[in-house]
Amino acid sequence: MSAGKRLARLLKHGLLGLLMVVGAVMAVRQGLVPLVAAAFAPEPATLSLLRRTGIFLAVLLAYAAWRRWVLPGPARDLRFRPLAVLAGGLGGAAHISLVTLAGFAAGYYVVVAVPGGSPALLGVAGLILIAAFMEEVVYRGVLFGTMEDALGSTAAMWLQSLVFAAMHLSNAPASNMELATTMVAGTLIGALWTALYAWTRSLWVVAAHHACWNFAIILTGLPLSGIDEWRALAPFESAYRGPPWLTGGVFGPEDALLCLVVVAISLPVFVRLAKRRGRWFPASAPRDAAGAPGPVPGPT
Repeated sequence: MSAGKRLARLLKHGLLGLLMVVGAVMAVRQGLVPLVAAAFAPEPATLSLLRRTGIFLAVLLAYAAWRRWVLPGPARDLRFRPLAVLAGGLGGAAHISLVTLAGFAAGYYVVVAVPGGSPALLGVAGLILIAAFMEEVVYRGVLFGTMEDALGSTAAMWLQSLVFAAMHLSNAPASNMELATTMVAGTLIGALWTALYAWTRSLWVVAAHHACWNFAIILTGLPLSGIDEWRALAPFESAYRGPPWLTGGVFGPEDALLCLVVVAISLPVFVRLAKRRGRWFPASAPRDAAGAPGPVPGPT
């Protein structure tokens, strides 16, 4: 396939995928939820649950439809394997805890109070899970899936991860050094989740890793990706005792030097595992009868 045809294929499939996912979210937020609110006047908590559940299901259905009818090949990445998803979640919490627990042990993160947490954390956990799933659908499912189809796994991983990092810059402080750090950290973390997705070929596994990574940060009382609002709900109230390059500064542990090191070490391991399973494709990979890159091994 020529470079021009690959680019046209990438733009057509990618833009349509994004439109389908965003359109599904807007249909729930601007259509279904106001309609239910006007017709039944439910309690705010019920309406919030409807909104979150509706968005989750709408995104899931939109992505499944895109994988079925737009990007050739079945939606293998939506097969749900409970043990693999559990392992992904535990792995995500453990991964970032290497960074935060080392920080507490070294003394540049300190616990200043133990308020015990809030019941509202359950709602936060649900919100984080839905947000993580949506991000994985957009970045790993649609963007990486489209780019991989046109450019191969390696180029797709880095291009998609740059987009992922850039979309998080709005949460970072305005100084050039902190913006650069957030861009590097976000690119590496995005690449890590992309490599995990390529290895497992499961959106559920990588979403569980992503969500539990985020929730483990919240439980420490440290900032999550520059967001401070949830720190008051955590079981611990924590503070910094070190420079931003060590602690991560306003953005939180994801921008800490140790996090960059841990992710940089883990990333090639995940890529190697994906290659061993035959799930890492060059741009010239042969297409199966449905047009999908190579034969993807079944679930293990």
